[in-house]
Amino acid sequence: MHHAEMAYPLEEGETRKWYDFTGWTRSVEERMPSLDKSLDRYFEQYMESIVQEWDLLTEYDLAGLEGRLTRIAEELNQLEKGHSVLAERAHALDASVKGLEGRR
Repeated sequence: MHHAEMAYPLEEGETRKWYDFTGWTRSVEERMPSLDKSLDRYFEQYMESIVQEWDLLTEYDLAGLEGRLTRIAEELNQLEKGHSVLAERAHALDASVKGLEGRR
């Protein structure tokens, strides 16, 4: 019996052969062109020009932007702290000026 051919009994002493085509279908699927395979090949070939033409971001670009955003957030925190210190000093100076004006 061939490896893709199997037999099963119908009645005593009689057999009928049937074929297992699963190996064939896998082979055919691998050889048949598909839209997915065509798109994959297209994008592999033209991805760099697509990214440039559509001005798309790459992971490298995103990592750079994330780094810049982190530095900006840190700088904003420092500026807010500095703003609080300056506001306190302004209030102290304002109080001093009012005190001096009150002495007049």
